[in-house]
Amino acid sequence: MDKKLIQRIINLTRPYWSKVIVALLCGLMASGVMAAIAWLVKPALDIIFMDKKYQYLSLLPFAVVLLFTTKGALHFYQQYLIKSAGLALIRDTQSRLHNHILYMPIRYFDKETSGMLISRVVNDVMLINAVISEVLRAVVVELPKIFILLGIAFYRKWDVTLVSLCLVPGLAFSAKKLGKKVKQKVKEAQKNMSLLTHKLSESITGIRVIKVFNRETYRNEKFIEASRDVYKDNVRAVKYKELNKLVVDFMTGLAIAMVLFYGGAQVVADKITPGDFASILTAIYLIFSPVKLVGESYTTLQGVRAALERIDHVFETLTEDKGKVELTQFTDSISFEGVTFHYNPDDPPVLNNLDLTIKKGEVLAIIGPSGTGKSTLVNLIPRFYTPSAGSIKLDGIDVRELDVQSLRGLIATVSQDIVLFNDTIRENIAFGNAKSDLDQIKWAADMAYATEFIEKLPEGFETVVGERGLTLSGGQRQRIAIARALLKNPPILILDEATSSLDNASEALVQKALEGLMRDRTTIVIAHRLTTIKNADRVIAIENGTARTVTSPSDPLLQVHG
Repeated sequence: MDKKLIQRIINLTRPYWSKVIVALLCGLMASGVMAAIAWLVKPALDIIFMDKKYQYLSLLPFAVVLLFTTKGALHFYQQYLIKSAGLALIRDTQSRLHNHILYMPIRYFDKETSGMLISRVVNDVMLINAVISEVLRAVVVELPKIFILLGIAFYRKWDVTLVSLCLVPGLAFSAKKLGKKVKQKVKEAQKNMSLLTHKLSESITGIRVIKVFNRETYRNEKFIEASRDVYKDNVRAVKYKELNKLVVDFMTGLAIAMVLFYGGAQVVADKITPGDFASILTAIYLIFSPVKLVGESYTTLQGVRAALERIDHVFETLTEDKGKVELTQFTDSISFEGVTFHYNPDDPPVLNNLDLTIKKGEVLAIIGPSGTGKSTLVNLIPRFYTPSAGSIKLDGIDVRELDVQSLRGLIATVSQDIVLFNDTIRENIAFGNAKSDLDQIKWAADMAYATEFIEKLPEGFETVVGERGLTLSGGQRQRIAIARALLKNPPILILDEATSSLDNASEALVQKALEGLMRDRTTIVIAHRLTTIKNADRVIAIENGTARTVTSPSDPLLQVHG
């Protein structure tokens, strides 16, 4: 193990050292009991059978039962404590990873799949449990056990013991070679597991599209293909792990055979007693069990190393710059000053040297063809992205300097793609303000024209909406989102084509709710229909990355949106 990996394991396990240390002490005591068993073989055999003191024979079964029961009890506590520490490691690492992901910039999620992130949090973290449950135990418990048993064997007859040790270099070489193979295959398996998780996520979220196009067979074939790749890599990793065990078993048999041959000759020549021989044989036999575990832990460590590398890749991704300037209220304007924005440096700019000022209390409508940068423009205000050039200022302060939570505390969004959580309607509305009580939640629902349909549901406000709220209609989801925004009560409101996918009846209700939401707020409306911009104070069009004011009702873009 290199120093970096050792340090990583120390840092990872430090919070659980109290449990781990007690567990390892139990393991060391269990090792001592095993050593005692090997040590007592000689006096037991020599005194009872060689010296013919048969009166002690009746005590031997009780001694054996006592020793094995003690070893079993110590092993139980060792395993219980070490595994509970491993489970705590999984729990805490998953929590830290999830928390880190929540604060990563939006750009990261544009590049990485949800399946990859889920795989890191679930599958990779499960693998690192082996750091405590296998690797630490092998290093602190099994290695000392090997040395204690070797000491007993050497004490009894060093040359007989030395015969068995000539196989150790072969074991070490085998573990190293096979360990590298395991690391490679585990790394490939985890990469393919990310793809598999992503395909599963896509199938679940896209089930309606899959069904309407009758593509169940196609999607299943894609999933089977990804699953087959995971299977192949996992099977290869298992093959190399088990091959290492086979090598250890072969070496164990060979070592015992050599001790039997050489040690038996020593007994025949009266150079050692049968008790010495049995004690050495017992010690050598017992040695190869921890040797096997140490070898397994080495190959396991290579899989852990691969998982740690992938987890660290997420942890090393910088979180959003939090900013320093607190802004508790919005009093003047939002201004775009020479803003240029690229999603990728090599691509043409989506926005190009754009200048725009939005006054407090103004309702600004933005129109333009799809793909011209309307959503990009509004996504820059809450600092989901930062400009490639130029600046965006809120009350004269660059948003990059503002504390990001205080900035977003001033803004609410209602978009075409509504995200509701698999929770109750009450909790989804309260997401806008965690301190709100039920009366405030009901007020927001009333203002959003949502109370009528909510009260008709089986559990009312306690009805669980299902994943992404798909048990509700599009108009119902929009009104829940509007209620959520009302409860937040922000001074700045962004409406991103909030009614574009609704039928006329739903749109009428949502439009009434939006009018209530927009009252006395600075509102930026990305328009899909003319009805959503009829009350705008100003209309601008985004074309070729720049903004122009629309002044004539006969403007071609207004005709398109009509």
